[in-house]
Amino acid sequence: MGAQNLRINSLTMAGISPASSLGQGLRAMAAGQLDAARSLLEQALREQPAAPQPPAALGQLAAQRQQWAEAEAWFLRSLQLQANQPRVWLARGQMLEMLQQPAAAAEAFDQAARHAPELAAAHYQHARLRRDLGERERALHAAQQAARLAPQDANTLQLLAMLQEECSQLPEALATLDAALLLAPDRAALHHNRGVVLYRLGRHAQALASHQRAHGLGLDVAEAHYNLGNTLQALGRADEALAAYRRALVLQPLHALSLYDLAKLRWALGHGDFTAELEAAERAAPQSDVPPSLLGLLLLRAERAEAAASAYRRAAALAPTNAAYADGLGQSLSLLGQHDAACAAHRQAVALAPDNAAVLSNAARSLYAAGHAAEGLTLAERACAAAPADQHAIALLGTGWRLTGDPRAAWLNDLDRCVAVLDISPPPGWPDIHSFNAALAEELTRLHTDAEAPIDQTLRHGTQTRGNLFDLDLPLVQALKHQIAQAITTWLATRSAEPGHPFFGRLPQPAGAWHFTDSWSSRLRSAGFHTNHIHGHGWLSSCYYVATPPSALREGSRDGWIKFGEPDLPAPLRERLPPGRMEAPQPGRLALFPSYLWHGTTPFQDDAFRLTVAFDVVPD
Repeated sequence: MGAQNLRINSLTMAGISPASSLGQGLRAMAAGQLDAARSLLEQALREQPAAPQPPAALGQLAAQRQQWAEAEAWFLRSLQLQANQPRVWLARGQMLEMLQQPAAAAEAFDQAARHAPELAAAHYQHARLRRDLGERERALHAAQQAARLAPQDANTLQLLAMLQEECSQLPEALATLDAALLLAPDRAALHHNRGVVLYRLGRHAQALASHQRAHGLGLDVAEAHYNLGNTLQALGRADEALAAYRRALVLQPLHALSLYDLAKLRWALGHGDFTAELEAAERAAPQSDVPPSLLGLLLLRAERAEAAASAYRRAAALAPTNAAYADGLGQSLSLLGQHDAACAAHRQAVALAPDNAAVLSNAARSLYAAGHAAEGLTLAERACAAAPADQHAIALLGTGWRLTGDPRAAWLNDLDRCVAVLDISPPPGWPDIHSFNAALAEELTRLHTDAEAPIDQTLRHGTQTRGNLFDLDLPLVQALKHQIAQAITTWLATRSAEPGHPFFGRLPQPAGAWHFTDSWSSRLRSAGFHTNHIHGHGWLSSCYYVATPPSALREGSRDGWIKFGEPDLPAPLRERLPPGRMEAPQPGRLALFPSYLWHGTTPFQDDAFRLTVAFDVVPD
């Protein structure tokens, strides 16, 4: 917010005698006679020391002089004398924002809205700052109130739509954007935002049209080209997507998402030099830690551990207090089998971020790999204390219990109780699940356009769809989603709540009070498999089998099977913790399991593909 955008209207002349010192001071301020105004307002303050109006007026005067701290102090003094002054709360919020105190400013805007629920500006400003602070649910509620009070304000509708999109209320966001575009049809940002929503809905051709309209109206910023690149990628127009990401980088050379997704796309296309742009960015901006840190992350995901360690060392040299870089270095060294060095890096990361659950969890994993089970378990316990619902932390807590012989491991991972294998009924209109799966396989296969799996996923020798599959407006995908939802709710209704258990302690009440988060399709080719992993964005996770290679269903074969309970640890330690259960990938079956439960698959040798749909669920 710049000073030129301030609108400080905390006081009016209503009820104030024009002949009074306060009235004369307000007139002088309105006329731009600021020195005279100050003298008169200070006189009014001496005459009425218990009245809220003089300090509010002095706050207005200080704001006009761009003396933000002094203005905020005057507004606060006025509010201490009389709290029910919504426009003074609004003005104080503006001052606090100018002083770079966004949390306090948001509270002031909230107070303005509480004292004047009909004041649309207060709700709008409250929503805007809550969004900036990452408090999306509170921001969404405030934006809804603002839009109810000001349905003809395009700015308010734009903010509401952005929050609806961020909260995955995609149809609502689209309707709000359409309403905003009726008010401001040539606002490029609205067309851009509409393109983002349509992309997430899987309406990629329409999304492209919206992005092109935004660019035609002059929107030439990195974020717009980045989102255009995502849409072009979804349409299978990879070369144009690469060009869009590169245009974003011309405008903003260190645009992290463009650097990262450009490299990811080039990896998926099979480009051997997929990190070329990141390396060029590092050469062009040797003072920035962004390129080497992204390079380290990508190389670690590509299991090029030595190069990843080198990149993380460069990033850490530029930003030695960034725990993520010490953490990434520790993961890279652990992958290389340099366990002592890995533990040292992770201990440094923990020292830099002692309450960060991700740092603590990754450190625990490296300590386990190095044979320090007790020390690793202590860190896993700290991670769970810091973030009780963190699925990776829970998984590593259970791993530590297994390594140390703690009987709570069996309580946490009771595979008979927390894993379900369900046969899904065919949707209405389909004679059986096999014919439905055959048609679904064709619909899904059209989405698998890459040459390789995403670099940051668990697949090896296969591909995975982009975005949230269940957001796509595809008839068979939506039919499957409906059938799966019914099956999940029915199964959850058979589970018994158990307070304190990371899974059974969060059972939704009623059983249907849950929602999907991530969803995707995986397609493995011969020799393909999933590494052992957990799902960090869920509480309940799944795999639905659409098509299975014949080799996986042969008598005595366990090719392509899912395995539960084997952690992501190196050999020979991994052999001490074998899978506790394995299931065949029978088409038409749905496997459900806690998101923290380690799972992976065995490789298979077959010309046919292994095609699945997976998703994560969290309680409402």
